[in-house]
Amino acid sequence: MKFFSLTSFLCLTLFSLKAQQFDKRFLDEKVKQIDSGYKFRETLYVIEGLPYENYDSTKIDSVLSSNGLKYLLNIDILKETAAVNLISCRPIRDVILVSFAHKQRRSKKRTILKRVKQTFTDNYVSFSQHIPLDSKDPVLYIDNVLINHSEAKERVKGLTVKSIYHIDYNDKAVSTELYGQNAKNGFVRIWTIP
Repeated sequence: MKFFSLTSFLCLTLFSLKAQQFDKRFLDEKVKQIDSGYKFRETLYVIEGLPYENYDSTKIDSVLSSNGLKYLLNIDILKETAAVNLISCRPIRDVILVSFAHKQRRSKKRTILKRVKQTFTDNYVSFSQHIPLDSKDPVLYIDNVLINHSEAKERVKGLTVKSIYHIDYNDKAVSTELYGQNAKNGFVRIWTIP
């Protein structure tokens, strides 16, 4: 069965995100980075739950640029067999799902922030390039910038519910190839209020 689903936060290109315009061409480049062998046949784009045909470049460009790269949450690629379970479309084809972070309710932010603060328990004496093998802290990104593991606990401690726009916490292991050794402990993404 050809089941393929890949979620990526695009950490390989986070530093270039601010200078780029987010359009269909840029999205297609990121999909190619996620899956270098991906073929754009009759791909269906689903952006924030709304479907767009591959030939709707102008509409896709408009939706992507209005949301912007700063709040990009996920790009998921669903190959044919996986996509048929989600979207009833004929012929069966690949689907690229794009989602963005949105302002969360105060109560949800408070609950997640409390869990995140309890998760960061590692203590570092100074700025360290080495992560202990028994490290318990997850990977932390704030405003699409990777926070060094030795600074993460202090940065999280300094956050307040009022300063957070969106917080996303995955306590399951994520790809250590993409996010580093601490990815085995989970992944935290926080967007602050500008």
